[in-house]
Amino acid sequence: MTDNPENQTEQTSPKTRRINRGVTAVVAVIFAALIITLIVLFFIVTPYVVSGESMTPTLQDGDHIMVLKTGYEISRGDIILFERPGSEYPPVKRVIAVAGDTVMFNGVWVVNGEPLQEDYILEESYESDYISPYTCDSAEIFDSLSTGLTLQEGQLFVLGDNRNNSYDSHKYGAISAEWVIGKVVNVY
Repeated sequence: MTDNPENQTEQTSPKTRRINRGVTAVVAVIFAALIITLIVLFFIVTPYVVSGESMTPTLQDGDHIMVLKTGYEISRGDIILFERPGSEYPPVKRVIAVAGDTVMFNGVWVVNGEPLQEDYILEESYESDYISPYTCDSAEIFDSLSTGLTLQEGQLFVLGDNRNNSYDSHKYGAISAEWVIGKVVNVY
């Protein structure tokens, strides 16, 4: 009777059933953890590796950052990751001005009539041609930064902390807030 394979498959011991339930529970927990991790990584936060030195000294080339993709507000001083048309990699920059702010450059950056206090930038002084008709992407950008650029709804003005070595809003003007991928919340 015990040699019949049908009898063996129908009769599993209580110990074997407990092991099978335990294995099933562990697999279910691992699967659920994997699904939750994927949801978090695709919809809530995403890791990113900094490319370039435009945010030195705050962020270095090759630094790993965690970017919050949802549930954040952007304000002056925040560091963001965004898609910029024509850019090979998503740039990481510091927000200097938001919608409604007026930004200008007269040897120092001025927002809403107040010089920026910037203890995070690499260099205190700017190169002589930092902002000129020849270094800005257009004469309109140069003119607006010289006299004051007021940001419209949905616009941000972003600069790299390594001001003399950053391709940012001082070259191409304000960016669209719709380009923002997320706000940098952690460097690791």
